[in-house]
Amino acid sequence: MKMPEKLKNMLNNQRGSVLVLVAAGMTVLLGAAALVADVGVNYVTQARLSVAADAAALAGGTLFDEGKDAVIVAALETAEKNGVPAERVFVEVDDNVRGVTVRTQAPVQLFFARIFGVEGGTMEQRARAARTKPVAFYGVFPLGVEEEVEFDYDTKLDLFSSELLGSGNWGALAFQDENGNYETGANVWRKNLKYGYDGVVEIDDWADASGGVSMGAIREGINHRFAEAEKDHVCTKDNCPTGCPRILILPIYQEILDNNQNRTGEVIIVDFAAFWVSEMKGQGSNTQVWGYFIRPHVFPAASEEGESDYGLTALKLVE
Repeated sequence: MKMPEKLKNMLNNQRGSVLVLVAAGMTVLLGAAALVADVGVNYVTQARLSVAADAAALAGGTLFDEGKDAVIVAALETAEKNGVPAERVFVEVDDNVRGVTVRTQAPVQLFFARIFGVEGGTMEQRARAARTKPVAFYGVFPLGVEEEVEFDYDTKLDLFSSELLGSGNWGALAFQDENGNYETGANVWRKNLKYGYDGVVEIDDWADASGGVSMGAIREGINHRFAEAEKDHVCTKDNCPTGCPRILILPIYQEILDNNQNRTGEVIIVDFAAFWVSEMKGQGSNTQVWGYFIRPHVFPAASEEGESDYGLTALKLVE
């Protein structure tokens, strides 16, 4: 039995329609594949540019004190080590040499997308590192300095000299735990002298300054710090690695007075200073802890834009 002529024509027309649909579908699929492939390749490149820019900005920032040229060289070298050639790296140093901006670039890589007439371009990542003011620290030494004390950065000082200690300029501090209770006691004091306070102390925190200073515990704590430092390096006040146990981060405090202007025994932290310990002399109550106030680069728990009155500086990615 022969197929009717109309049915034959209908089937032939449907075959043609299917071919058109298949062709259109293949075009869409190829376009999607091109998009996925090209986006994937360029996503990896963007990530590499971002890492290189961050690393270059931080590397340059560590050399602010050595001038603009040193900052630029360090940034370029670091970017190259992270896979971005120097000609694709642009470094701008602030006039005051307290900030550096790094831009890294790479061409947009298009493979399949070119089939559809899509042209490439340039991708860019940007990072900025700036010198900042430390506002919070882990490992704070449990001795505070009154805000009124005038600092001498060029003279070797006894941390417990009779003038300073006798005038009330130095005091043992107890810090608050997460519940607002002061962590006191001989064991806590000794531990904090050796290792620093294990919580975060920040500007505007309160502390208890009513406790006395045990010189036996001071000697034990300082000797421990000497021993820890000597395990892996030898340092001087002008060449001491960040985080060295011989660098004491001291809170600067302001006394809190009651309505009658009497001392309450509590203080408020207003800033931080650093003291590098060179040697310890004497025995018992005559113990002397000698060293220098210094202006080191530090790794604080938090920092913000601005400058410390006591010379401590931090480096932070701000963009």
